[in-house]
Amino acid sequence: MPVNIESKLAQQLVSWIKQDAMRMQVLEACATVFTELAIDDWLIAAGFVRNLVWDKLHDYEACKLNDIDVIYYCRHDTNEIRDKTIELQLSRLIPPEIAGLLSVKNQARMHTRNTDDAYQSCVDAMSYWPEKQTAVGVKLTRPSNMSSLEHQIEVKNFFGLQSLFDLSLSHNPKRDMTVFEQRVEQKRWLVNYRKLTLISKK
Repeated sequence: MPVNIESKLAQQLVSWIKQDAMRMQVLEACATVFTELAIDDWLIAAGFVRNLVWDKLHDYEACKLNDIDVIYYCRHDTNEIRDKTIELQLSRLIPPEIAGLLSVKNQARMHTRNTDDAYQSCVDAMSYWPEKQTAVGVKLTRPSNMSSLEHQIEVKNFFGLQSLFDLSLSHNPKRDMTVFEQRVEQKRWLVNYRKLTLISKK
């Protein structure tokens, strides 16, 4: 896809997120916590982004936040207890009614659970997720060349944004098809988002 089209899609996504006070609050909380931990490679991904786009493209009035998957990459401490500690820190900075949606995972250890080669970054980890449309994440950054203290939203993805915006639902060949099919059924995407098109395996 041409870079300018990808850029426009990213701009649209950023615009929608900025209009969503709850999502912005979660992003700001993550920026605060991960800055304190000196961890630069982090994202809020999966349904936090995917569902927002699909909600908007289906003209749903309420873009409900029901998924807060926070991923980060740190080789120095891969203990699962650290993930829980970060979850607790974040839960204190966001509204209590959504704190229970938090899931924090260090991608430097997740390859062992998934029997993959070691991941090299958050984006590399997303490249193994069962469906391509889920492999999109966002974070807040403060550009070093800007004097402003205001953070900017940065969009990271592996497969590009077109398949997310064109309402397709496609399997990532790095994952077993059965896992993909189970997720499609369990999450009821085709029921909740009737404009989606399931891309059959070729």
